[in-house]
Amino acid sequence: MEQHQSIHVFGDFDCDGVSGTAILVEALKSTGAKLTYSIPHRADDGHGIGLEAVQHAYQAGVHLGLSVDTGTTCLQASREAKRLGFDLIITDHHLPGKVLPDALALLNPARQDCGFADGVLCGTGVALFLLMATWKVLADREQRPAYDLKQLLDRVAMATVADVMLLRGVNRILVHFGLKQLRTSPSVGMTALLDVAKVNRSRISVETIAFYLAPRINAAGRMAHGEDAMALLCTSDGQQGQRLASVLDTMNIERRKVEADTYKHACEKLNIQDKHQPLAVFDEAWHAGVVGLVAGRLARQYERPAAVGFQEGSGLIRVSLRGASGFHIGDLLQSCAEYLLGFGGHAGAGGGTVKEGAWLDFVGHFQKVIQEQQNNRITPTRKLVDGVLSLRACHHGLASRLQRFEPVGQGNPGCLWVLQGVSIVDVKKLKSTVCRIQLSDGHQYLQAVLFRGGSLLDDLQQGVCVSLLGQLKLDDFRGGDAVQFVIEDVVLGDS
Repeated sequence: MEQHQSIHVFGDFDCDGVSGTAILVEALKSTGAKLTYSIPHRADDGHGIGLEAVQHAYQAGVHLGLSVDTGTTCLQASREAKRLGFDLIITDHHLPGKVLPDALALLNPARQDCGFADGVLCGTGVALFLLMATWKVLADREQRPAYDLKQLLDRVAMATVADVMLLRGVNRILVHFGLKQLRTSPSVGMTALLDVAKVNRSRISVETIAFYLAPRINAAGRMAHGEDAMALLCTSDGQQGQRLASVLDTMNIERRKVEADTYKHACEKLNIQDKHQPLAVFDEAWHAGVVGLVAGRLARQYERPAAVGFQEGSGLIRVSLRGASGFHIGDLLQSCAEYLLGFGGHAGAGGGTVKEGAWLDFVGHFQKVIQEQQNNRITPTRKLVDGVLSLRACHHGLASRLQRFEPVGQGNPGCLWVLQGVSIVDVKKLKSTVCRIQLSDGHQYLQAVLFRGGSLLDDLQQGVCVSLLGQLKLDDFRGGDAVQFVIEDVVLGDS
């Protein structure tokens, strides 16, 4: 920066990668740094720093490359950068392999020799701490930039939640203050995203990010190109922000349709017969942008890892993996490395390219590793319940007090309650995966909601008496003093 050298940011196309690229570009440009960036195309380029991207950066006169949310397993790219003679700082959080990239620096809390923040930062979080360290060095030299890095916390919070990081320690602090900024002073792009999602600004929570904001950012990389999301997160023009947010909203609608069709087709191809059957399937017609989502739905449905892929024009199979509680996708991919041309991942998700003709071998080893992880899997025998509530206790005052525990999410769950012996008065499907249910104990009434119910829907019929496990929350959709019970599990009968 002091020598006015060219800097290039190698980003990624998902919410974490785009958000991290956006905060680096915005902050460094504020200092007058000469900066360019690139976002890979999901289907054409895949994850990682490509050799062509490195060569193009060199030809453009770049002296320093910064990666975001990628690079730990990009050994060829790091070697090429070194051969060409420009420095590469990798910022990432994906699980390292046995060989580390030959880069100027590898900033990754997942390194065994790191230990920072318990290894649970997302890629954008790592990029933020690089900026904080840079600002500190400049301050020590009495050159501290006027730009306040706290302005970036709305995007840091979004990336942290989108990548399903544990909301403990540093992550909890980042998300807490990021949510506060989303409510009070979001960036121009985030303001447009909140507007198009019709979000109640005063009640923004982790769920707001998970269900309303992150899916729209991810839709760009899934259905078209992550550059559209990058442009939104970096814009300072309100009209451009509204236009780009509308484009992402349209993409997200299309994404939901394609995902539903692909999931149905995947289930038909798998034709699950027993609990030991591997959840691994691909098709040459499937969209690259939804295979990871379909893998996630399969993993949740059957509570074990799933691998879903699409076939490239070259005949290679690009596969996305999603995990379940007690399994580690990064370790699973390491064990299957001999069948993959390249891969990357962390505990909950990952992906790679299966070698030509190696699909059946990959599936066999995939299932073997799952079984090995299953044998060592530690899962709770029951969910821990915080208490029993009567319908009379399910009021706005209690829901408001419970909201003070925010941010809650992965690794820091919200309070879990039991409603004993309530009757189902009415069941109304709002969408294919959402149901509104009216409950009563004979005196009081309460609205409940079920998301992605699956087999639970069979137990929730009008006139049935049940006990419900779930969370009491404010109902942003109905507003006012409305509350709702978010159902997580069902026990038939009144006990």
